[in-house]
This record gives sequence, C-alpha cells and structure tokens, in this order.
Amino acid sequence: MNADHRPAPSAAATRSASLIAAVRQFARVVVRNFALIREMVLRDIKGGHAGHGLGSLWIYAQPVVVVGTYMLIFGVVIGSKMAVSTTFPGDYTSYILVGLTAWLLMSAVLGRATTAFSGNSNLVKQVVFPIETLPVSTIIAVFIIYAPTFALMVSYKLFVGGGLGWLALALPLVLGLHALLCIGLTLILSVTTPFLRDIREFVTIYTSVSMYFTPAIYLPDWVPQTVRPILYFNPFSYIVWVYQDILFFGEIRHGFAWIVFAVMAIGFFLAGLVVFRRVKPYLGNVL
Repeated sequence: MNADHRPAPSAAATRSASLIAAVRQFARVVVRNFALIREMVLRDIKGGHAGHGLGSLWIYAQPVVVVGTYMLIFGVVIGSKMAVSTTFPGDYTSYILVGLTAWLLMSAVLGRATTAFSGNSNLVKQVVFPIETLPVSTIIAVFIIYAPTFALMVSYKLFVGGGLGWLALALPLVLGLHALLCIGLTLILSVTTPFLRDIREFVTIYTSVSMYFTPAIYLPDWVPQTVRPILYFNPFSYIVWVYQDILFFGEIRHGFAWIVFAVMAIGFFLAGLVVFRRVKPYLGNVL
C-alpha cells in the first residue's frame, strides 16, 4: 500500500499513544531529577522544624500521637463497651489502627495536594524548573512522614493483634498503587486550585468529615441499611478495605474494593497527567 494512502489512526489509538507518551515523559522527568526530588523531600521534612530541639522528629510524632489517641478513645474506652463478634479476627484496636493509618495518610496527601504548586510559585514561574517534581516530592515526603505510623500499625498487629497473614506480602503492591493514586490526585488538585481557589475549602471540609463515613473505626455491618450506601460512595472506603484485607483480615474479603482501588489509582494517575499537560502552560500566569 502506498504511504500516501495509509489509513489515519483512530481517535482511540491517538489518545492511547498520547497517554503513553505522557507517562514516559513524566517518568523521564522524575528519574532525571531524582536528586532534586530527594533534596526537596529533605527540605520539606526538616525545614518546618529547623532550630527545634527535637528537629524533624516532631513531624513524625504528630501522626503517631493522633493514631495513638484514636486507639485510646475508640479502641480501649469505647471498644471495651462493645460486643465484638467471636469471628472478629484480632482485636478491635488493631482494626482501628489499620483503618485509621490508611485514612490519615490519604487525608494528609489531600491536605497538601492543593498547595503543591501554589505554595512553590517562585519555582513554578521559572521556565527551566521541572515542576513535575513538586507533586512527586510532596507524596514521597508524606509517605516518609507516615512510615513510623505504618511501622507501629504492622508491629502492633504482628505482636499484639493476632499476627499477620500471607496476604501482608502484598503491602508493597498496595503502597505502590496508593502512591500512584496520590500522585494523580495531587496533579489534578494542584493545577486546578490556582484557578478555582474554593477547591481548597471543599477538600478541607471533605477530609474533616470523611472519616466518619469510612469503615475505619466501625464495621459496615454496624451501619443501618438506610445509610450504608454512603460508605460505597466514599472513595476512602475502598482504600481502607484493601488495607484491612492485607493487614487485618489476612484474606481478600472485599474483592470489589481491590478492583475499584486499582482502577482509581491508574485512572486518576492518567487523568492527572492529562490535566497537568493541558494546564501547565498557564500556571505561571495565575500564581
């Protein structure tokens, strides 16, 4: 067939090729500027507590103290008054610990996502600066900050809460998908907030109330049938269910949640890249 008469690629093929190119370009920028990302992560962790006696230890202590407080109130005080089924694996405190750690990590990411670019406007306005590194460094910093909390969660479940099952080996995979989801959401929120500044307030309100509509401190069976659908409309629920499966139940009890979680992670990451590429040329003008 003559080259001039080759059929034009379909719209779906063109979009797929564009997405693949966007992923490759984003990955190249991240890999090429890994040293820069590392420096920004260190600055993020250490900068806020420079001159303090305990230094950056404060930033790790905050989530641990919050989780410990929830464990005391819900797990010990309230949990002792509840009749938990004999089929309930482990104890109620470890159930709360697993769910709350996943929820707090996601909440912390959303709290920082809206300011990933607006909080670094001086860098965004520099033409040569690879701004793709900003959301990545933000996510890495949050995950590092919550590493001690995750260590507390795993240690408690391993030594006090009945041990861990073989499914706990899937934790690196789940963390990877979780990070992918966080990067995608951060890309979307960070590039849209400078244009629609009310987004920050909506995110703040959502993260403030979402815990009470997430099965992190109670079983879904405890929720009345009339309001139980709210749990399934809350994206946080699927994240919590996946973590509960691998670290608490030790088996896949929420198969649908795994599918939704994977689709959300990949979908939001790709959507974030698309939105970022379209809005990137205009960011410097509104910051």
